[in-house]
Amino acid sequence: MDSWIGDVRSRISITSKKIYLDNAGAGPLTKDVIDSIESFLRIWNDEGEPWDEVLEHIVESRRLFGSLIGGKLNEIAAVPGVSFGLNALLSSLKLDKGTNAVASSLNFPTGFYTLHALRSRGVLSEVRIAEHSDGYVSLDTYERLIDDKTSIVLVDYVSWITGYRERIREIASIAHEHGAIVIVDSFHATGVVPIDVKADDIDALVCGMYKWLMGPHGAGFVYVREELIDDLEPMLSGWMAIEDSVIKRMLRGERLFERPFNIYEFKPARDATMLEWGTWPAIAFEGALAALKFAIRFDMPNRYGSHTSKIVRRLMDLLESKGYKLVTPRSSYAAIVSFRHERPYELAFHLKSRGIIVSPRPGIIRVSPHFYNTFEEIEKFVDSVVEFDNKR
Repeated sequence: MDSWIGDVRSRISITSKKIYLDNAGAGPLTKDVIDSIESFLRIWNDEGEPWDEVLEHIVESRRLFGSLIGGKLNEIAAVPGVSFGLNALLSSLKLDKGTNAVASSLNFPTGFYTLHALRSRGVLSEVRIAEHSDGYVSLDTYERLIDDKTSIVLVDYVSWITGYRERIREIASIAHEHGAIVIVDSFHATGVVPIDVKADDIDALVCGMYKWLMGPHGAGFVYVREELIDDLEPMLSGWMAIEDSVIKRMLRGERLFERPFNIYEFKPARDATMLEWGTWPAIAFEGALAALKFAIRFDMPNRYGSHTSKIVRRLMDLLESKGYKLVTPRSSYAAIVSFRHERPYELAFHLKSRGIIVSPRPGIIRVSPHFYNTFEEIEKFVDSVVEFDNKR
């Protein structure tokens, strides 16, 4: 085992007790995250909430998340989660009447419901679903569905169910030819694979912290391309989304509450923070900041080429060699491997009794290793699957 893996695993206590292969569900917490949250709670309990420090840490967490995806500080908003951030973004877009949205059937469900809600209110005329075949959506399908009336193309960087890694740059090219914006959910990609929003020509991106970034629930981020920010027109807002928010005052070196807030007019922030609305869940962002520092310290996404991808390929090879049918396309994947099984929930229960954690889904088992997993763990997992099936 490489020395860096030993160092990483020493910071993740669950690795000494279980084989954890469910990062697509929720990643394990590191000691760094736990220590940061406990320290924050002790300070709050002993001295009162450290409000100024909270604001500084929100700014720092934005900056670090931006560095992971290739975005600038002014392009990043801190939000309580993906659904919150996506809704804030979608409700701020100036959409022409009669336009449609296109979304991949491989996306996580949450985005569909907001798009359908926009359609039900007449904001969108239609929600077109790009159906998948053999675990992926072809570029031909996107080309057929996206037209000059398309305003939004919503796609997950990696499918939560099949593990397919979308061809984001090509999809963006198709969308932009028709004047549509591309919104990407990167929750199942950020932290495990390198992402460059500029190279992929992404207009907006949403991501949470509690999966591959191994942070807590209640913290997430929205990236909005700088050129798009000026075109946003928030339908909803709050005291953190204005140009004269307390965090903006802090950055200008002002006392936070020396002046009253102007309640007679609305001047939204001139950067992505116009999507932040209200007070952040401070405890969650303390953990998020620690998780982001951990990710950067151990170069998490950039370990994909040298380590994580090899773990994933070994997993796919072993499963196929034992006769299991992969749902995850070999043509493009990240770190989710799904395979068919007649009794996924019974198998998952059997694996759990062996200290191996995976996710059952309808007709499949979803396995999602990360950069801290080892080849030995992958081999033990496959052996346990075979053991279960041999008992039938």
